[in-house]
Amino acid sequence: MHDLLLPYRDLVMVLSIILRIRRTLDGVEIDKFVCESEAQKALAAEHHPRVEWRNCELAVERSRAEHSMRVPVTAGA
Repeated sequence: MHDLLLPYRDLVMVLSIILRIRRTLDGVEIDKFVCESEAQKALAAEHHPRVEWRNCELAVERSRAEHSMRVPVTAGA
């Protein structure tokens, strides 16, 4: 049973804290919390590759700018 919950340990921990404070949660509240949590994870997972891609674009722009400052431009080119 422990292995089944392992991927959701963060969710289970947060729900346990909420239960300690509120003492009760119904099925609708738990479903809403789980859906919101999964949506946040999906959004974060989608955002990460976009940030990496943007960092690559910026690195290319910096590299091109540095290269253009080092290479002399000839009048006949």
